[in-house]
Amino acid sequence: MARTNAKSLASFAAKIDGMTRRDFIIAFGALPALAGERQVRLRSNPFIFGVASGDPAPTGVVLWTRLNGAEESRVPVNWEIAEDDKFRRIAGKGSSLALKELGHSVHAEVDGLRPGRHYWYRFMAGGEVSSVGRTRTAPSESPAQFRFAFVSCQN
Repeated sequence: MARTNAKSLASFAAKIDGMTRRDFIIAFGALPALAGERQVRLRSNPFIFGVASGDPAPTGVVLWTRLNGAEESRVPVNWEIAEDDKFRRIAGKGSSLALKELGHSVHAEVDGLRPGRHYWYRFMAGGEVSSVGRTRTAPSESPAQFRFAFVSCQN
């Protein structure tokens, strides 16, 4: 049995040798789904703080939300990002844990998107769905023209 575990660990180590921080966060976010995390019921809509996005890159963005009123120390939160506001063309989805020691906030790093495009995103937790946010990826690595504006607000 110990030999099998050692082989498994060696195989796992070989696979993660070139893993980036973003790959690790995405893989870590999937753990609740793999572990059969039970569905948490929340007393009221946990998304009163809204949703936000930031740190746009040509192929990704960071999505954010914070849960309100969660009593559990770990709350599974799913997210989706789509090419349309009706979520008919899903561009990505995943799961993260909202941890009590981090104020039940969630930062989902999304990658694999197309440059210079608008996307719509939302979060789901405890049977509740957040408001829909809209974000945009940065233009390609070397755009002919680039405009940048900064606004500090959620949604």
